[in-house]
Order: sequence, then C-alpha cells, then structure tokens
Amino acid sequence: MRIGRRHTGPLDPQDLRSELHEILQDCGPTGQPVCGPTCLRRSAQGGTPDCSRHCPDIPRALSSDPANFPLETRIAPLVFELKRLKVFEPCWSCEGHNGTDGQLWKIPRVWFYCQSVVYLRVLADSLKRLYLEKKLATPWHVVITFSDQDNVDTTFSLEPSLDQNRPNLTTIQRDIDTIAEHLHDIVIAEADRLSAVTR
Repeated sequence: MRIGRRHTGPLDPQDLRSELHEILQDCGPTGQPVCGPTCLRRSAQGGTPDCSRHCPDIPRALSSDPANFPLETRIAPLVFELKRLKVFEPCWSCEGHNGTDGQLWKIPRVWFYCQSVVYLRVLADSLKRLYLEKKLATPWHVVITFSDQDNVDTTFSLEPSLDQNRPNLTTIQRDIDTIAEHLHDIVIAEADRLSAVTR
C-alpha cells in the first residue's frame, strides 16, 4: 500500500508552511533573554544581558522551583537551547546518572511540551542529521512520555536512543554539549528545508 497524502487538516501544505514559518519567525533574534522575566542577570544589571547557554544562572533561572530544584548543570545548556527555539517548552530534565555499580542508571533527557507535530518532526530530523554527520556518539530521538498522573497534557522527551551496547555516561553527556551547540542552527535549517518542500 502506498502512503496516502492528506489534503486537509494539520498536514495541509498551507498549514505546514504556516507552522514552519512559526519556527523560522520565532527563532529570530529578540531583545528578551531566554530565561524571560526570571533572568537573574537582567534584574541585576538592569538591561538585557549577553544571553547564552553558558550563563551560570540558567539552572536557577529556568527552574520552576529554583531554591529546591535547580536544573542539573550538565543538562542546563540543552534545556536553554530547546527553550530558545520558543516552540518547545521544557518542563523537566535529568543530566543522567550512574548507579552504585558505576554503570549507566538514568539516561540524560529533557521533557517538554509542544503544540505541533511539525515541530517534533523538525527536531527529530535535526537530531538524525547530527548523528548522520557523525557529530553524535549515539542516536538521539523524540518520544512521547507522561508527566504527573494529574497532568493530562502530553509531554515529549528528547533523549538518547540506546541499544544493548550502551555507551558510558561521559560519552552521552558529550552528546548533550554537541546538541546544545548545534540545535538552534540545525533546527532553523531543517525547518527551512522542509518549508521549501511544501512549496
């Protein structure tokens, strides 16, 4: 059976162009810090600071409970870059941890909300491209997940796709740095490419 194209609904070419334009539009430069009104440097300096994933205040500024649950420093730059794209809303993260036996116990991941499956496709395609370009040690993917039992909103997880030959935590965490470094530009490029296909 051949894959049929939908001609109406959310995958209509006009809707696709509109949603992809949202990424391209939203990812442009703004005068607002990514952390928004919670930006600690902005309040201290009074103006718009030099906003980047290297800011040491990100773990507290991007947390909903900075006093008790700041972001873990190893995953904070990736959370920042995902939020910087403006079409993803990070809501939970983990930098990954080894167990008492020294083996990988918890994988690094960022959970987020997203309003459109088109954005998810662009993100997944971007991760695949980074892996195919041999910039990542292991493939990363986007999966549907869940948050609290009383939260009916669907959440998604950006995480490594691990098979039986699991790399060590240090190797996976190097991927975090690589994704954070390239995410903004490669998502823009993928959205632009997909937008051209729908014309």
